[in-house]
Amino acid sequence: MQNIDWPDVSEIRSESDVEQKILYQLITTPMPMGLGFPTQGVFTKSNIKSLPIGKGQTKKNYYPDYLFVHSGLPLLVVEAKAPGGDLEEALREARLYAAELNAKFPPTVDPTKFVLASDGIRLLAGTWNCQDAIFDLKIASCTPADQKFSEFLAEYGFGALSRWCNEALSFVRPQRYWKPRKMVGGLAAQSEEVGLNSFGNTIKSDFRGVFDPTTLDERNRIAEECYIPSRRRERYVDSIDRTFRAIIAPSERNTCPIEDTSRPDAIISKLRKGVALTNQVLLLIGAAGAGKTTFVDHLRVKALPRELRNSTRWVHINMNAAPVGKEEIYPWLRIQLAKGLRAACQNVDFDELETIRKIFKREVEAFRKGVGRLYEANQERYNEKLADELSRLLSDEHAKTQAYCEYVSGSFSALIVIVLDNCDKRLLEEQLLMFEAAQWLRSEFRAMVFLPLREETYDNNLSVPPLDTALKDLAFRIEAPRFDLILQSRIDLAIKELNQDPRRRFTYDLPNSMRVNYTAADKVSYLRSIMRSVFDANANVRRLLIGLSGRNMRRAMEIFLDFCSSGHISEDYIVKMVQSNGAYALPISLVSRVLLRSKRRYYDSDQSYVVNLFGAEIDDIRPHLFVRLMILRHLSEISPRGKGPRIRGYARVGDMFPLLAKQGAIEEVVLREVNYLASRHCIISEDFRIADISAIDLITISPAGRTHLQMLSNVHYIAAVAEDLWFRSEAAARSVAERIKDREAHFQPWTVARNARSAVAEMQAARNEDLSTYTDLFDDPEMSTLIEFIGAEKSVKEFEGEIAGRWAWVPEKFPPGRTFPGIVTNKVPYGLFVDLEPGITGLLHVSKAADLVARSQIGDEISVKVLSIDMLEKKVELSSGEQ
Repeated sequence: MQNIDWPDVSEIRSESDVEQKILYQLITTPMPMGLGFPTQGVFTKSNIKSLPIGKGQTKKNYYPDYLFVHSGLPLLVVEAKAPGGDLEEALREARLYAAELNAKFPPTVDPTKFVLASDGIRLLAGTWNCQDAIFDLKIASCTPADQKFSEFLAEYGFGALSRWCNEALSFVRPQRYWKPRKMVGGLAAQSEEVGLNSFGNTIKSDFRGVFDPTTLDERNRIAEECYIPSRRRERYVDSIDRTFRAIIAPSERNTCPIEDTSRPDAIISKLRKGVALTNQVLLLIGAAGAGKTTFVDHLRVKALPRELRNSTRWVHINMNAAPVGKEEIYPWLRIQLAKGLRAACQNVDFDELETIRKIFKREVEAFRKGVGRLYEANQERYNEKLADELSRLLSDEHAKTQAYCEYVSGSFSALIVIVLDNCDKRLLEEQLLMFEAAQWLRSEFRAMVFLPLREETYDNNLSVPPLDTALKDLAFRIEAPRFDLILQSRIDLAIKELNQDPRRRFTYDLPNSMRVNYTAADKVSYLRSIMRSVFDANANVRRLLIGLSGRNMRRAMEIFLDFCSSGHISEDYIVKMVQSNGAYALPISLVSRVLLRSKRRYYDSDQSYVVNLFGAEIDDIRPHLFVRLMILRHLSEISPRGKGPRIRGYARVGDMFPLLAKQGAIEEVVLREVNYLASRHCIISEDFRIADISAIDLITISPAGRTHLQMLSNVHYIAAVAEDLWFRSEAAARSVAERIKDREAHFQPWTVARNARSAVAEMQAARNEDLSTYTDLFDDPEMSTLIEFIGAEKSVKEFEGEIAGRWAWVPEKFPPGRTFPGIVTNKVPYGLFVDLEPGITGLLHVSKAADLVARSQIGDEISVKVLSIDMLEKKVELSSGEQ
């Protein structure tokens, strides 16, 4: 239990002493010693906005010493006075300030209920609407043993204020929310899948070895036939590439950057030292999925000069399958190394007796000189004892593997290179264990270890054990090549396979269950057209795919293959691609639809590669649309400036609590959304965990997170978000739901525009409401920038203009609420059609002006008032403009 050591009265000399030594301790110390308020909800006068209190000559601008805010509601006002000050006046000022805050809320609720005042000797506690104090306590008596203090804690502690907050929020928050996707039908309808197009889906299975090589033979083929190098002069030429370059840690001074991975001269020069590199660890540093394994394959298969290929023996160990405990990993590595050496020397029969004698040459010789001499007279007995000795040696995995290494290295005069593949997929602690394992391998066996490591692991831990023992002149850095070039090379290899038998027949199934035959040439056209659609036709698509993958080529390939097989690419598009021999590019609207929805008809953030940045949980006491957006914006602003503890560009999760608490996001909500963003690759934790991230962990924004921020100006993204957004208006949500339920209209441009407009309107209303509360409490403009989405509004308006043509300017030229002259162009039983100008026709319904409709004729000029304009439907609603 934490006790408050109240200072002696003689130590309290000023109001500042009362604030810091008495009140802050009382407020933040856990119960039952204090009120137990979380520090992120306690704001000082430096943050609080001043408000006018009092009347007449006593009127003044005032702000209290502390304000406690929870879930965006101000609950408690705290005022300090110097010892001997007028406490009743202090309590009155706190009540007046609370009254001003309450006046800013609906009349049904007064959230700022509690007030405190202290001079360091006494403590007064009351409520905003009661003149007299409810509690009058002596500070020295504020201990758990005091009955009055215990009663005070029961009414003013964090638990009591939390319950009051929940009650107050019940008057503020909407009673219900609606999500359009959940209004289209039952669970089956909501999760409806468009399925796979079997035409594209066969690419995954037919060319698995090309797009996802796993066996050593498949990897060797990729390294031999379609390796794409990364050259420094060709990197970061596009805007998304430059974004990535800006966030790469400046640690190249600690490594040797490989200028051209097709000619890795720096590594080759090291390998020329041959067996002199025995018992060394060579580090290959690069981003996750940057192609480190493929580079090592290329180095081994093609880049090494022939004499070095002949003088090295390579053993690849897949660390995906490695145990992660120190007790288990070393025996496992021994077994894998022994298997790898046997595979690397396939012309050697390791089970043949003469080979076994050579492997254990020293031990056999020692037996002959020693114990074996006792059996020289009896050759049969000698052989039995030698067999026992060899069996013992073979049963000792460690000794056997050491002997294997000695034999292979000595017999072939070769350097054994042990490559630990796939270490970068591990968590930080596990990656550091892999480095320890590499150190163990190089010290126990006659070999060099080639260890690929994730760049964040190296950059962030270079000066701490065990990486502090790494030799800088054996650390090399590679960067990812351009993914479009990688993909093009793999497609070319697939096309090469197809062209070996161009008459080969394939089949795919139509939605109506009909089966269609097609040739290898048709599949070539499909691949070329997909490639063109993603990388050539629109630069934004390439940026989106590369950004979502975050320089991880494995993930980018996964997204691309899912794209190829999406059922949103219907047979109509397949026919166009095939007939054009690959020249046809899919419309950007379809490409965006596939990337956003994958196999689903309706957008669901949890099932998409793209996260809904405006996702919320309606079970929260205060659902908040902007927590994910605020987290990413905050991290994006930190990263370039290098803020954050120890590691450049990282922030401690707990340090974000006060900032987001101002906007009403409590600690539990922030932690939940941080973990969600980590699981979706939008943020990176220091140790690469994607779950169970806590307040003490360090995080930074990932390339995918930055890409999501850029997507706020993508109208197709905003329209998709509308389907997955919690609306406070049932009518608005139902309008979106009705539009997306219509299969013919769901993906039409006007539906995209209307849904995007609905989403922007809802988000804008929520933003205005949140900012209104925020600006009432805090004199700080930072929050408005964290939750702005001007790009979304602008992109929606531009898109509306594209599809509305000249009608895009009608609302500006004829704003609703204004009166204009018009010419009657047609008269029908239900009203008049009136031209505001040629081509801009509105309807004056008979219900709006029966007399005017009755007496007007075609050709008459009449005065009409514009009520509303639907520029997408090209409709204007009118009423009479006559006074």
